[in-house]
Amino acid sequence: MSARRSTLRVATALVAALLGMSAPAAIAAPADTSAGVGVAALPAAPADQLTDWQKGQWWVDATKLKERHAAGITGAGVTIALLNGPVSTSVPELQGQDVRPTATNCQSQEERWGPLTPDVPLSKTSFHTTSMAALLVGNGKGNGPNGTGVLGVAPGATLRTYALFNTLDPAAHQDLDCDPAALPQLIDRVVADGANIVEIPQGLQVGFGEFQVAVNRAINKGVMFVIGAGNGGANSIPMKPANTTGFLIVGGIDQNGNATADSPTSLTPNWATAQLLDSTYDIHVMAPGVDIIAGSVLNGAWTSDVLQSGTSGSSAIVAGQLALMKQKWPKATSNQLLYSLLRNARRTAGAPPWSPRTGFGATSFQATLTTDPSVYPDVMPFYDMKNVVLDNPVPPFIPEQVDANGHLPTPPPSGTASSTPPSTASAPSATNGSATPPVVAAGEVGGSSGAPLGWLLAGAVLLLIIAAVVLLILRNRRAHPTIHTPDTPTPAVGVGPGKDTS
Repeated sequence: MSARRSTLRVATALVAALLGMSAPAAIAAPADTSAGVGVAALPAAPADQLTDWQKGQWWVDATKLKERHAAGITGAGVTIALLNGPVSTSVPELQGQDVRPTATNCQSQEERWGPLTPDVPLSKTSFHTTSMAALLVGNGKGNGPNGTGVLGVAPGATLRTYALFNTLDPAAHQDLDCDPAALPQLIDRVVADGANIVEIPQGLQVGFGEFQVAVNRAINKGVMFVIGAGNGGANSIPMKPANTTGFLIVGGIDQNGNATADSPTSLTPNWATAQLLDSTYDIHVMAPGVDIIAGSVLNGAWTSDVLQSGTSGSSAIVAGQLALMKQKWPKATSNQLLYSLLRNARRTAGAPPWSPRTGFGATSFQATLTTDPSVYPDVMPFYDMKNVVLDNPVPPFIPEQVDANGHLPTPPPSGTASSTPPSTASAPSATNGSATPPVVAAGEVGGSSGAPLGWLLAGAVLLLIIAAVVLLILRNRRAHPTIHTPDTPTPAVGVGPGKDTS
């Protein structure tokens, strides 16, 4: 959606709240069945007695990842597209894995930099993508203790990589938007290549028109998008491309289920407002994002035993989880898988379904791999945030083309056909405490029988004032960093070879 529409929708939501407009009822929070918020704590041994390798395995143990792989749930038959930088397939974790460096978005730079390739030697330019590839599909074999390496969430999946920035310039990792104008075409290419899940662990400066409808076309074909929220901290909002509706935005949690210090906070201030807006710049779900063994480059060589922290790893974990879910539940649609992910997220008992700091909660491998998602509606759940809590949601308007002016078209009147493909699964009856939106008769606002003209005029003036204020806030609020690539790893204090931030 456009920046102007986003601003007006925020202002409209604030006016609605001031006038007492009703909002859809919410589902009850899932029971908190484990320590923290859906994750296990570190081993009982004092932290200073643990090696970095042991520290970095906490999320593997919490998700029971090895047991799931042993049961045959590895993401087999699922294709993940990793949109980041060039990858180095030479590292031990990727040997024998189905990793396919596919394309680069930098053809326009070829005359300046020479031949460009999505598969390159290991370097400061390629290590972040290589690390994310290992975290997605790594075989668990490397140069860590006793030959151990990074274990990917979905080692049986096919991984296609797409380089979004220059692969030869030594400073290329500081310029992630090699050819922004070509990104819509790249999204179409990724879909044509058979991607089921698209993972973007970096910042991208993307617009609202052609890029959004390219994403919409993919969503309407059943492709799921997962992005990292960024590492700007609690006083920042999720970085672009979080301005794109339909992206699952992932924040980071620690071993106790708390949001990490670097994880951003949603733009929308509360659940009541979130139900009235489409979902941009808002956290949807949380996943492990601190002290993750993901490998990196130290002293010019690949080192498996490196701790990373940041939402890059969080988004890779969720993308891998979706691959496991898609294999486990082959008859479920992508919409139903996303519903399951968000409906089964863990949060504190009694809390609202969504909060600006932690979204719908911490992702649960246990719940999503044991609960049949076919019970959920086949409707995109968070294109409109309120859909997540509804058992009979109205399919959102997901246009696949811009209008003659290059803008997103206006949604059709309520009750007319939308651009969203019809559901192929019947929605279940209301369960889990969810409810349909309250019915408000024509002319009613918040249940009143009518609005006097004076109130309407006052509301219009208030809307204009709030719109202006919100516009100023959006222009001057926390910056969206373009760069999401990790810093160069440095030796860690104490045991282990190093730490990294992604």
